[in-house]
Amino acid sequence: MDAKERIAWRILKPKSEKMVGLGRLYHLVVENTFLTFALMKISSLLILFLSLYTADVALGQHELQIMTFNVRYDNASDPLLWADRKDEVASVMRYSQIVGVQEALYHQATDIAERLPQYKWVGVGRDDGALAGEFCPIYYDTTALHLRHFETLWLSPDYKKVGSRGWDAHLPRIATIAIFQHIQTNKTLRIINTHFSHVGDSARVNAARIIRSFAVNAPEDFTFVMGDFNEVEGMPAYTLLNAPPLADTYYTSRQRCRTSFSTFSTFETNQMTQDRIDYIFSNVPVEWICIEEVIKWGYYISDHFPVFISFRL
Repeated sequence: MDAKERIAWRILKPKSEKMVGLGRLYHLVVENTFLTFALMKISSLLILFLSLYTADVALGQHELQIMTFNVRYDNASDPLLWADRKDEVASVMRYSQIVGVQEALYHQATDIAERLPQYKWVGVGRDDGALAGEFCPIYYDTTALHLRHFETLWLSPDYKKVGSRGWDAHLPRIATIAIFQHIQTNKTLRIINTHFSHVGDSARVNAARIIRSFAVNAPEDFTFVMGDFNEVEGMPAYTLLNAPPLADTYYTSRQRCRTSFSTFSTFETNQMTQDRIDYIFSNVPVEWICIEEVIKWGYYISDHFPVFISFRL
């Protein structure tokens, strides 16, 4: 007999056989009261858990991750060859719904696509507007996004002229623009992915002006400008892009995965620079920003880190 049974028995200790039935009845009432109370507590906790879980799932469904990644062109003199790193490059992209890639040659772009069957991509080669030269492709998750439009700009005075070089750039430079509609919310996104000149100060500044003209006052709900800009913060092209309504998400994110990080790494893990030259600019604050550091056989899988952000629609 446990404690509550003893209490109930003392209160209703039968003095006759008629009282035995009353004692048993009270015993049942006590037992059922405790059981009912316990079930009510469990039900309340279950309802609370389901409410929180449902809310969390709903938020997760309306959140996107966007990445920029200079994957390094296929160069036979690199310490880690493309054939040995392409699986890891594609793997690091699979958690983002939109990925802007720089320096990919056509076979690299298709290698990545083959490893991401849920994704499609848009973009053209910078030399001929087809397959020649480096691409700035944009990959997108087809289960989350619908492509409405895409085009390529050549970063030159005649931005529609295929293969044109601008100002003091040594090579043609391009920007890929893609417009997406989010399937669940119908919100629209403008994504601009680019790779600025590595030598031309004038080329970078004028490229930034072209990019701004296609980003500012855009009709879409969200605008993101991403890529390898070959400038550290504070330089002229960066300053042009980091101006309202756009802002560097490194500073506007609600959380950063570490106090600071660089984006240009080289392949060597012991030669990391302090330079941040890969950016994602946006017209809205974002929830999170970070980089991925993936090492294979003692080398980083590219000479740049992939930079990614998450934001709520």
